[in-house]
Amino acid sequence: MQPFWRPNFVNQSELPDIKVIRTDFIINFIAVTLACCAAFFFTQREYRAYSLSKTIEDMEQQVRVADVEDAQNLKLSESFRSAAQYVVEVEEFYNAPLMAHDFLYNVSVIKPADLIFNAVSLNESFVKLAGKEAVAYNINITGDAKNLTVLNEFKKVLEGAKLLQAPGFELQIGETLQGRDEETGIFPYQLTITLTPVASGNSAKGGAAP
Repeated sequence: MQPFWRPNFVNQSELPDIKVIRTDFIINFIAVTLACCAAFFFTQREYRAYSLSKTIEDMEQQVRVADVEDAQNLKLSESFRSAAQYVVEVEEFYNAPLMAHDFLYNVSVIKPADLIFNAVSLNESFVKLAGKEAVAYNINITGDAKNLTVLNEFKKVLEGAKLLQAPGFELQIGETLQGRDEETGIFPYQLTITLTPVASGNSAKGGAAP
């Protein structure tokens, strides 16, 4: 290194800053921008959390208010369900091949004068038909007959009566006789009328059981 040809009397600390671009303000600007962005995202997150909390509170309030109305609706729905069950039972009742009141009226019309009815009952029972349960109807008539001829005639009338010719059912009529009363000469009897469901395609048949 060559020595200066003259002494350097310049004081570097007192010289003005002559840099073309200053970088201090850029660093400050970036720092302030990052702080603003962080504050914005934090504020946005807090606002979303507040809005969500407010929405949840409003929905919970609506649920509490609607509880009474929902209970009333459920009670009304249960009432409709109970009423519908009655409708189903009535429909099943009217789907029977014969009505009890119609049968009693018609059988009393065709009954011979020398035949007495003491009791008439109609019962349902379940039988197997094609692997499924089906309903069979049993009618029991008990009473007194003055002679066996009138009882046989009444059985024939029942076998040919349209009242018991139900489509899809087979008719059977059986009888049970007790000993003749020596004093009155009357025969106590019991008629058993059975309507048994048959498979589809088979016509209903009438006949007396042995």
